[in-house]
Amino acid sequence: MKVKVLAIIGLAAVAGLAGCKSAANTNTNTVVVTNTTTAPTAVPKTNESATVDPNMKAKVESTLKSKGFTDVTVDTTGGKMTIRGTVAKGKMAEVNAAAMEANGGKPVDNQVTEK
Repeated sequence: MKVKVLAIIGLAAVAGLAGCKSAANTNTNTVVVTNTTTAPTAVPKTNESATVDPNMKAKVESTLKSKGFTDVTVDTTGGKMTIRGTVAKGKMAEVNAAAMEANGGKPVDNQVTEK
């Protein structure tokens, strides 16, 4: 009985190995990788100095002087409006609001210090 079992197992092993043997590799799996995300769109950089009105400096300076801020200067070089100088303690918000109002509501780089 042992001989029959061993013979059957041996023949099954040989038949199994013979079935796995192949003359040529027929594995033709092809992996295609596609990028479904889109590249970010480049945003063109604009000339920021063109966005500052040349007359705006005089307008903002006159508005600040009329409200009593005589030690504040306005700089429009570099494409943005910057205010510099000194104001009395507690008047920082007031000078910033006056400059933004005169600038048409556009942001102003506030570099003013309080005394």
